Amino acid sequence: MTDTAARTSGPTGRASATTTSSPTRPTELPGWPVLALLWGLPLWWVVGLFSLSTVVMAGPMLLYLVTRRDVLVVPGFLPYAAFVAWMVPSALMLEGGTLSYAMRFAQFVSFAVLALYVLNARRSLPAERVLPALTAVWVWVVLGGYLGMALPDLELSFTVGKLLPASLADNPYAADLFYPGVAEIQRPWGAEEPFVRPAAPFAYANGWGASIALLTPVLLATVALVGSRAGMMWALVGLVLAVPPAVATTNRGLFLTLGVVLGYAMLRLLLRGQVLVPLMATAAAAAVALAGGWHALYASVTARQEVADTTTGRSNLYAETWERTLSSPVLGHGAPRPSFSSEINVGTQGMVWNVMFCFGLVGLVLFLYFLAGLVVRTFSVPSTAGLWLHTALVGALFMSTFYGLDRHLPYIMVVAALLLRDKGDLRSRLWRRA
Repeated sequence: MTDTAARTSGPTGRASATTTSSPTRPTELPGWPVLALLWGLPLWWVVGLFSLSTVVMAGPMLLYLVTRRDVLVVPGFLPYAAFVAWMVPSALMLEGGTLSYAMRFAQFVSFAVLALYVLNARRSLPAERVLPALTAVWVWVVLGGYLGMALPDLELSFTVGKLLPASLADNPYAADLFYPGVAEIQRPWGAEEPFVRPAAPFAYANGWGASIALLTPVLLATVALVGSRAGMMWALVGLVLAVPPAVATTNRGLFLTLGVVLGYAMLRLLLRGQVLVPLMATAAAAAVALAGGWHALYASVTARQEVADTTTGRSNLYAETWERTLSSPVLGHGAPRPSFSSEINVGTQGMVWNVMFCFGLVGLVLFLYFLAGLVVRTFSVPSTAGLWLHTALVGALFMSTFYGLDRHLPYIMVVAALLLRDKGDLRSRLWRRA
């Protein structure tokens, strides 16, 4: 817009000119960095960069943000920034493992950049563009589950890991990142045959289960936003197809989280006077039960528990994690460490336990304040699509006690940014009352 000049009379009666500039619209951010991150998941995985994809894309996002005149920051993300800052002094407690710490710190910084970018790319990244991309991630994960069931021994060897020096390539943490497998094969003593648990595109089956638990409400949010019968039918087909790999993972936490999330959503919808969706969800659950899905899950979990008591093992590990956290309650230990009684490292088996052990009670309070704050700040979202996104955040908070969230924080950040940037804006379809 052009400048306009206004004539005013000064103290001496002489005319003087005052020039005022109309505000300049901030530079528009393109949507391709975020869309490439989500739609491009299969490519990121094939080349061995899935775990570091947000780190790679944070570069162009930062460049675009620097060129923008005004950067929007909304309440809700500052506790996360404080948490990332607290990770720095916690590094003083490391006993080796600086490579894994540096890579993890870079990931957490990139998650903050991703959230900031989505907050400021309202025009290029409306919910109508972002939710289908997140749903595509859900589809890729389901397909990865079938790949893990069909070819459990497959491991991608021709990745960017070939470009690493031998000192890095031999690092177990780097191997998990750059040479991904498709299934977690467990051979506990006493088992008649190994347990094949689909995991692709994640390194572990629990990561696969956490992504399904987190992104299934996003799938339902997309259906609600699109509002077409065809979309609803495709979603139902996808949910049915997701059952076999979900059962094969024997992830109790996956089904427990989905039960909590769906029960919470059904209650909220009933309180709003919406009956159709709860009835359809009940019918779908009954159909899965009649098809043998619940029986298959119970049988597979029971068989695994008979030779590997993971429940007792987890409880013992949690007790040791708490006791050893108290030896460094402020700064934590910087990274997980070997257990005194288990082959599993202390500071794993759940985001809450990991953050508490690695970054102390201060880091735990900051992270939980951030995650619980997202749930509280989005509680009042009025639309059905927005409610499903809110339940995804509820699910993330719930499963943080037994699932790691490092690989899923990008999706949590995107969902939260979509909800919080439009909060109270009746032009947004997420905050528009039906």
